[in-house]
Amino acid sequence: MARPAKSVRVKSGAIAKEEAAARLDMEDKLRGAAEKPSPPENMPEDQREVFQFIVDALVESDILGKLDVFVLESTSVAVARLRRINRMIDQDESLLSDTALQGARAKYQSDLWRGCSELCLSPQARAKIGNLAAQAAKVSKDPLLAAIEDDD
Repeated sequence: MARPAKSVRVKSGAIAKEEAAARLDMEDKLRGAAEKPSPPENMPEDQREVFQFIVDALVESDILGKLDVFVLESTSVAVARLRRINRMIDQDESLLSDTALQGARAKYQSDLWRGCSELCLSPQARAKIGNLAAQAAKVSKDPLLAAIEDDD
């Protein structure tokens, strides 16, 4: 199976400047308006809190757009429901052997990991983005590289 495409912002392989610029422009257009996503009106309070927590944590990264509300919503639902299931188990440990509850827990855990992957919430994803940003900043400040590019 092929690997999923990555944003040009986090791509580590070689890519031509023109292609990178074109892809970056298209990604920005497809992301939707660069505005802070708001939780849906009908979202329960516990899910709204998770939604807002994620948005507030990612606002400085400038990776969120208006279209990300759906990924944020699904991730918020997963977190809130996992918390609810875990509280139920903490109150009654006999629920650890309840297959229906454990199946629901596994489903929401899977949804959570998927949301974390989509939103770059894992420490590994953040480290990779940070490393790539540092490399890009280093390359952009390299006077030799700037002189070579000016000659082109």
